[in-house]
Amino acid sequence: CRAFDAKAKGTIFGSGVGVVLLKRLEDAIRDRDHIFAVIKGSAVNNDGGMKVGYMAPSGDGQATVVAEALAMANVSPDTIGFVEAHGTGTEMGDPIEVNALTQAFRTQTVGKGFCAIGSVKTNVGHLQIASGMVGFIKTVLALQHKMIPPSLHFQTPNLAIDFANSPFYVATTLTPWKASNFPRRAGVNSLGLGGTNGHVI
Repeated sequence: CRAFDAKAKGTIFGSGVGVVLLKRLEDAIRDRDHIFAVIKGSAVNNDGGMKVGYMAPSGDGQATVVAEALAMANVSPDTIGFVEAHGTGTEMGDPIEVNALTQAFRTQTVGKGFCAIGSVKTNVGHLQIASGMVGFIKTVLALQHKMIPPSLHFQTPNLAIDFANSPFYVATTLTPWKASNFPRRAGVNSLGLGGTNGHVI
């Protein structure tokens, strides 16, 4: 899987399962649990009638769900340091996803190249129904280890993705994730066949 790359021709499929224990923050603090990450906000929608076809993604639906998740989290996009993209490595899907993320971020920031983007599908392929969960787990591990993991097989950007004028760059090496004037924050994008879009901050 060559997510975001000019040579992207899709992904390979696998199957998987993921389990995450969710607990209210105040309860986890009270119980002295080890807290790996905190979900600040999330949103889910469906493209519905906006879809061109059953398998075609909708940029507007994706942009809306990211903007809603940011609003629910009450954070500015310029405080997001990493986005785990759906990133299936398709000629059409990758540009739509990056453009939608850019559209959502642009509602509050004009910054360029400040947010790393990656896709775990370049490591393990598309785990279908579990793909969003594995992206979530990867992101939690990145936060835990304070490292931005590389997205594999990326060399030349897909010509339909304007990274130079977007908030994003493809993370190609394992990089220390330095904290700034705010905590390390990440977004996880998960897009379902049939038009369901989900985003978690």
